[in-house]
Amino acid sequence: MKKLVLSLLLVFPVFIYAQKACDFFRNRKINIEKTDLNTSQSDFGPSFVNGELWFSAYTQDEINKLASGKGKGVFYNIFSVNSDKEGNVSGSKSIQFEKISAGYHAGPASFCEKTGELFVTLSNFENPEIKNKVYRKANVRLKIVTAKKEGAEWKVTEQFPYNDSTYSVGHPAISVTGDTLIFASDKPNSGFGMTDLYMSVRSNGKWGEPVNLGDKINTPFDEMFPFFMEGSLLFYASNKGDNSEDDFDILYSCKEGTGFGAPVLLNDLNTDKDDFGLILHPKHKVGYFVSQRDGGLGDDDIYKVRFTGDYNLELVVMDRKTNLPFSNPKVRFSDNIAGSVSGVLVSRKLPENSSITATTEYEGYMNASKTFNTTDKPYGTIRDTIWIEKVEVKQVFVLENIFYDFDKWNILPESEIELNKLIKILNDNPSWKVELGSHTDARGSDSYNMILSKKRSDSAVGYIVNHGIAKDRIIAKGYGETQLVNHCKNGVECPDEVHRMNRRTEFKILEMDGK
Repeated sequence: MKKLVLSLLLVFPVFIYAQKACDFFRNRKINIEKTDLNTSQSDFGPSFVNGELWFSAYTQDEINKLASGKGKGVFYNIFSVNSDKEGNVSGSKSIQFEKISAGYHAGPASFCEKTGELFVTLSNFENPEIKNKVYRKANVRLKIVTAKKEGAEWKVTEQFPYNDSTYSVGHPAISVTGDTLIFASDKPNSGFGMTDLYMSVRSNGKWGEPVNLGDKINTPFDEMFPFFMEGSLLFYASNKGDNSEDDFDILYSCKEGTGFGAPVLLNDLNTDKDDFGLILHPKHKVGYFVSQRDGGLGDDDIYKVRFTGDYNLELVVMDRKTNLPFSNPKVRFSDNIAGSVSGVLVSRKLPENSSITATTEYEGYMNASKTFNTTDKPYGTIRDTIWIEKVEVKQVFVLENIFYDFDKWNILPESEIELNKLIKILNDNPSWKVELGSHTDARGSDSYNMILSKKRSDSAVGYIVNHGIAKDRIIAKGYGETQLVNHCKNGVECPDEVHRMNRRTEFKILEMDGK
């Protein structure tokens, strides 16, 4: 009689593939909305920090000074506004980083949730002639500082080691892991243009020598305002030259090995004016960017971009014994909407904010199911595999990790995990009837072990029935020490770990598919 270990059957690899970075826009539609964040001056540099949207702007007092021709002592400040779990902002704005940025232009910033570090652009340059221009277009020396929050205040913990007073280092974009920083710099004699993007990798707490991102990304002109989405997709802005007729456009590029692939213009956002500074909320349904497009309130305005799209499921059913996919897979979905079958693939759209279960339907196989939840998940394609195995009546499976206290038959919490696997199998195979058998080792009297094993089986079956399995689909059987799997019978001395092999719980298929 063939016996298999149930835990090995159930704990198989899960082949869920996150959407590839370059496919990000494949299933999305883009809608652009105005925001209430803007002033009559420049507003720019959006970034998500600890559940807030941060950006750079002037205070109203500074705007009034600029309007009256008094530009001295006027600096960009960093403001914050609350955002919900999808990145939609609401409420009034407040100044952040005020003590640290006093006397400096401040922003853009980039926050790493994993390390709690905030990377901020600062400048100590003031010039009233740039009152209506973001200092990205002025000869402003920039630097990057790192800060962490201590209580209610941010404290500067580090100056980026590659700051230099003779050229600019700014516009940080930190990876989600906190070990890769991309930034803009006009370091002389090291790039391809006026301002290039560079990357520095941190190892053992030290930032490595910055590396130019190369001529796929950088041009003879300006590249600025990077955003590194999940360490795999780089957004940035590039222009054609250094005069007011040459506008910034937003591009994106996929991470490929140690570098980046050919960039793609994001034309759904770009106009014949400046467009730059795109960032995305981690849920990928909302983002923000900056534009000088017609109809804005000030010179540079912050716009909201809303992504709407689809969830596409692509599912394959695999035979565990042959490692081959099934042609024309037979899968039933819990919402009774059929998938489209083509070759070995069954595909369909999944509703937003839903939970849909796919269950295989094959006679003579141990059918299985998987649940796909789209609540708060980014749009895109979900690719997954369900593995099933051919079985037969009287086949026996060992339920691993079913434990009982000595001389007891109560179900322990760690045993519930394994019994829940059997419950799932029975739900996935509603025509099956099974026997649950409990076995003891040879220690103790034969009659007592028979009674104990039956009580343990009754307890396990009771748990399963209480979780929705019909009583007529499962029977309890106690075998005591009548079916030992090794030589440790009465009178034979064995170590406990060898006796343990005999203390097992099994289930046997009695009927399947009405046979």
